[in-house]
Amino acid sequence: MEKIYNAIKGDIRSHPEVNSSLLGIVDDWKRSQYVILADLISKHLAKSPILTEEKRLSLGTTISPITLQRFYENEYQIKTHNDLRFIKTLDKLCIFLGKTDLNDYIHKNFQKDDSAPNDDGNTYLSDKELVTKFCQFQFDALKHLPAINVAEFSTIVCKDSPILERTTQYLQEKGNKNLVFVTENNRSNYEIFQITKISEDPELKVIKTREFWNLVFKDDKENSYVVHHLNTQFYFIKNLDNHWKIWDNFNPDYGNILKIN
Repeated sequence: MEKIYNAIKGDIRSHPEVNSSLLGIVDDWKRSQYVILADLISKHLAKSPILTEEKRLSLGTTISPITLQRFYENEYQIKTHNDLRFIKTLDKLCIFLGKTDLNDYIHKNFQKDDSAPNDDGNTYLSDKELVTKFCQFQFDALKHLPAINVAEFSTIVCKDSPILERTTQYLQEKGNKNLVFVTENNRSNYEIFQITKISEDPELKVIKTREFWNLVFKDDKENSYVVHHLNTQFYFIKNLDNHWKIWDNFNPDYGNILKIN
């Protein structure tokens, strides 16, 4: 993620609104410069067409000078990456840079680094698409609760695979409890922060991801259940009949993430 953070910092420094302000003539930013930068970004966010009403409610339109200074001076620990507030800060910085969020920034600025062809003629981008589509299909399937709908998964997941069985079981557990998925005002959301190829051979690829899931469920008595977790996952993609599909994944935190008391 350090490469991405540094790219965001550089793009903000070269942003037209920053260059045309007093910040453009100061090389070494201090406290007062971060106050100016915070004001510039907040004013931009307040009028940005990218920031929809739902995102305004979720992210807000202001950013702290102290947060910006810590971000630029690397005064944050590894645990900060798990903090929802820090994630929202990155989203706001990327909106200032003209992207819809951090995921959009990563996709549009680092796609070329990860899309070189492999020896088998497939591209790393296609592996990324399998993983991102799987996450999207999981999220969409939750919207159908208490009904169970896994039809879309057949295009990216192996038939009779452990991951499909586990996903179906998870949906059935929620459906049996008459839980519904809450998405109003972006209350439920997810983001994929990192996709890395760990290994590959002609029959199997292993992909590692960092994912943040923030999910809200309600039962028929209006009780709320919240899943709020950043985790690391490993996806195993098999080559079956010359088609690459997801066979399984390993998530060390699986039991805690899916558990609802």
